[in-house]
Formats: sequence, C-alpha cells, structure tokens
Amino acid sequence: MHLNFFRLLISDLIIGYPWWFILLVVLVGLLYAGLLYVGNSKNKLGKAWTATLFILRFIVVSILAFLLLSPFIKTKKRNIEAPVIVFGIDNSRSVVMGKDSSFYGSDFITALDQQKELLSADYDVDTYLFGAGIEQADGPDFTYETSDYSAFIRRINEDYAGLNIGALIIAGDGIHNQGIDPVFAATTTKIPIYTIALGDTTLSKDLKVNDVRYNTIVYQGDDFPIEVNVTATSMAGSQGTIRVYAFGKSIKSQSFDVPGERYSRNFRFTIPAETKGKQRVRIVVESDAKEISIENNIRNIFVDVLNNRQKILILANAPHPDLTAIRQSLATNRNYEIEIAFPQNLKGAMDDFDMIIIHQIPSVSQPAQAFFKDINQKQIPTLFILGKQSDLNAFNRYFQGINLRVTARVFEEAQLEYNPSFSMFSFSSDLADQLENLPPLIVPFGNYQVSNAASVFGNQKINNLATDFPLVVFSEENGKKSGMIAGEGLWIWKMHNYLQMSNTDAFDELIGKSVQLLLARKDKRFFRVNTKGEYNSTENVNVKAELYNRSYEPVNEQDVNFKLTNEEGEQFNYVFSPLENAYTLDLKRLPVGVYQYAASTQMGNEKYTSNGEFVVAGELLESRNLNADHAMLYRLAGDHDGRMLYPDEIDNISEILAERDDLKSKIYYEEKY
Repeated sequence: MHLNFFRLLISDLIIGYPWWFILLVVLVGLLYAGLLYVGNSKNKLGKAWTATLFILRFIVVSILAFLLLSPFIKTKKRNIEAPVIVFGIDNSRSVVMGKDSSFYGSDFITALDQQKELLSADYDVDTYLFGAGIEQADGPDFTYETSDYSAFIRRINEDYAGLNIGALIIAGDGIHNQGIDPVFAATTTKIPIYTIALGDTTLSKDLKVNDVRYNTIVYQGDDFPIEVNVTATSMAGSQGTIRVYAFGKSIKSQSFDVPGERYSRNFRFTIPAETKGKQRVRIVVESDAKEISIENNIRNIFVDVLNNRQKILILANAPHPDLTAIRQSLATNRNYEIEIAFPQNLKGAMDDFDMIIIHQIPSVSQPAQAFFKDINQKQIPTLFILGKQSDLNAFNRYFQGINLRVTARVFEEAQLEYNPSFSMFSFSSDLADQLENLPPLIVPFGNYQVSNAASVFGNQKINNLATDFPLVVFSEENGKKSGMIAGEGLWIWKMHNYLQMSNTDAFDELIGKSVQLLLARKDKRFFRVNTKGEYNSTENVNVKAELYNRSYEPVNEQDVNFKLTNEEGEQFNYVFSPLENAYTLDLKRLPVGVYQYAASTQMGNEKYTSNGEFVVAGELLESRNLNADHAMLYRLAGDHDGRMLYPDEIDNISEILAERDDLKSKIYYEEKY
C-alpha cells in the first residue's frame, strides 16, 4: 500500500531538478534539526520532548527546502464527450407556400421535437434555423425571405471543428436562392449528413415573373428598355396579361396565351424616363386560372433617373492603347460621359468637364501651360498618367503630391505593391492580390519624395524588391484633388487581368474608384441626413442625421423633425432621437415603394433643411420557385454517408442513428499542473 502511494506521488509530482536533490532536502532537514537538538548542552528538555521537536523541525525544514525545488503536482481529469446531433431547419417561407403548409406548421414540428427528445438521452442535440440568417433556436416559424444552405453548412464546419459531432440533419425543401450550390459547399465536410425532404415536387399551377433585365441608372428624356421573362407551369390553355406601371400610371400591357404545360416567354418594353429621381416600375402578370400562389406575379424594380452626366475628359499627348483601356473601364458607369481629345483638337473649355485624366502631358512637344493654368484656377480634379513622353520637370509644377527628381530620361519596369494602410477608399484584398500579380508598368527612374498631403495606394516593386517609391498616389492641396499613376502600360494590366481571371474586375475597380475619389466633393454642410438609399422590405429603415456648429463640432441638443412622403402622397411626421454625437430615427419596416423625406432643424437663428429620397425594395425571392429540389437533398445525403428521409419517416431518425457504429462517446483526459 505504501509502495503504491509512493509511485503515485512520484508519477504525479514534478520538480525542476534531478530527483537525487531530494536526498539533499532530507539531509538539510536532518542537519538543521541535529544542530538544534543533538548534543546541545543548552537543551534542558526531556528526551521525549527533544525527540518530538527534532522530528517536527526535521519535517518543517525538509518541506521548506523541498519547495525550493519548484515542485508541480500533475492531476488528470477524465472527460466523456457525447456525440452531438445537429438539426438544421430551413426556416424560409417557401416551405409553407405549398399545399401542405398546415402540416409543416404543426405535425412536422411535433414529430421533430419528439425525435430530439429521444436523441437527447444518448446525444447532445443542437438545433439551428437558417435562411436569411443562422440562429440557434428550438422551432421554426418559416418567415425568412431567403434560403442559404451553403452558409449554414459552412457555419457548422467552423463551429464544430474538432468536436465530436455525430451527424448533421437538414430539414428543408432544397430551394436555395442565396449562396453557392449546397452539394459543392459540403465537399470538404466529413460529417454524416441526413436530409428530411420537405415541400412539394409536383408542378402546380403557377404563373410568375421569373426575371427582369434593366439598367438601374437612366437619364431623363431617354427611353430605357426592360426585358421581362414570364414562365408558367401546368397552365396549358389559359390566358395571361402582363402590365407595366411606371411614373404613377399604366405604361404598357400585352396579352398572351399559354399553349403548353411549361411556358416561358420574354417580353420587351421601352419606357420613357419622364421624371428625375428614384422611380418604381411595377410588372404584374395575371391569368384566368387559379394559381397556387400569386405572390410571384408581381415584381418591383427601381431605376434612378438622372438629369445630368458627369463629363470626364481624357487629354492625351498622343494616341495610346492606355486611352482605350481607361475609357472601356469607365464606360461601365452610365453616369459618366467620356471624351478623348488631344491638345491640338480639343473643343470647348476646361470647365465643361468635371474631371480630366491627363496622359503623358506635359510633354516635350505639348507643354500645355495654358491648359494647366485653366485647370488650376478652376480646381478641376486631375489624374496624371506618366510615360516616356512626359516632361517630368514640368510635371512637378502641376502635381503637388510628390517631387520627382530625375537626372536623365531613364525608365524602368515596376510592378505594384499594395499599401494595406491606404484608407481613402476601400479595396478588397483579393483584387489587390490580382493587381500585384500584373505585369510591370514603364516608370521614370528617379527619386520620389512624397508630400505630407499625399496618400499612397501602391508602391513600386522593382525586380521583385519593394521600394518606397509610389506607383499610384493621391493628393489634395488647397482644395484641389489630384492623383498620379507613375507609369504607362495600363492596357497590359487590363489584358492580363482578363487572361488570369476571365474578368477585369481588379483593373476596373482601381480606375473606377480612383475617379470616384477625385470626383467626390467634400461635404461642408452643417446639417446632413444619411440613409442607405435602398432598404429591403424585411428590414427596419434606420435614418441618421448629423448637426454641426460653425466650428464643425457635432451637437445634438436641438430638435430635428422628419417628414416622410410615400408614393400616394401620404405624409408622416417623426422626430429624431439624440444618439451620442448625432441623431437616429427608426422608421420600422415600410411597404415597398419610393419615399421622399424632408428633415429640418434650427440652431440659433439659422434654419437647416435636408431633402432626399430612398427606396424600399422587396425581392420576394422565396416565392419565385415553389417546386422543392429533393434531388439536391438526395445528393447531399448520399455524398456524406447518410440518407434522405421523407416527413413520414421522421419517427425513424433515432433508430437509424442507433444503427451507426461511429456514434460513440469520446473519452479524453485533461491534465492540470
């Protein structure tokens, strides 16, 4: 018994020195006690007391000396981790929009709760609802407006990584209108997946607006096209009508026949843009047959009718492929009107343009002093692009962001190295990586001195060596915004971006955001109202306001009134609530439509107003497709060692899982010191 205890003590006791140091500990205790009580002539105690005190002194001193060896006691705790069964329930509206809606609202939930209770005796059971979001809850209410199976599978993979998860059971109709293909999203998971196939796969009578193609930005006075795809199932022999409403009235209508069980047709309409501002266009399809659902018979789209375009001039020293690459990127934004010109054939004045992109000017042959004098006086935003034809000494006089010192006209190749601390506009890391892998530009060789007012988007990387010489930089001096790309060959960037990624997103975003930055005007208003511009009908409409005094210090002691007007002309009055240094107003959920607002406040003798508009859109994604996708659920379960069950098989879940040999508890030991 004593031997076993000693072994246990030694095995669970760790010291920071060799074990033979314990002999020294014992020796120290013996020597200390011996000096006090053995052969001490001053000791007047009896033998019994002397022996007792000798033993106590020996034990105490030995323990104190032992503690100097930094001992640790190691303990082991035995833990048992039961398998976790995770239920994921598709909480979207499409599940209950079919003919079995009453079953899923009552009997299905009851049967599922019974199985979870049976499983909880042997397993840990977690239940999630997913769709527009993911939340841990007990029962569904089938109110989500979207279905995203891939996000739920990714969430389970992340949250249960390393845990003893026994099985994932997904109940849903298989209809997904957000995220990627669920089967593909689950390719990396090792969790057994079972699916419960809800919904109805039979084709019911349904006529719907399947898709609408249109431009979100149009210009007042123009005619803009919209193309509507209408589909119908199980409605052969019926008749339908499509109607288009815009600008407060019926614009177009067209009747059609449905000849077969599966029908699809594209309708094209041309609509005149009559009134500026955000406008709702409503497309409605009607039929003479009774449908399972009419929620997908209506589609609302919103267009922004503008009455002016921003004019951008690309002023170049000579023809160059860079010019076409820049124009093609900017042409994707219909709000821009782009003109390419050369100094000798430029028509009109500089102030006709909102911004000027200057390619290799000033040059030796085109000093363009008069142009730059006009540009600087009128503070027109400019983006300089340098190249072999640039007059670099003259360039320093017109761009204040850097001082470029060169001794000779020598050029070299430089790639871009993204500056992650750049904050003048956001730029995704994926697109930045694409830019860094593009071929080099031809840049001037020299010494670049960056001013304090400049912000560097990316530096030059020469022969794979990072430098602090800027390649793309922006500056603002005395209220004038300007930027510089220190090299030519942008057309090669655009071409290689497409070869590598099958798109030119990285190049287009760099050019587009650079132009947006330079075109943006500084907001110097003392009173501002901020909205998202577009809200979804499923979210609360939150509006914020800011009020500043003459020193541009935020204040919120004054009352701020808010008048909201809907499309029918009805008006509603609200008052903002102070929040920290600003104001906030929660309008709750609003019906789909275009809303105009007028906010007002007074500070001292000054009255301030702010007018604007926003859109509440409702996509009704869940009503677009009502035919359950059980094939996807079957593949998802079959690829992950599970099986697909139907609602009448829910009572067998606990028995099916009990037949698995791999759903076992894990035992592990936790060591503590």
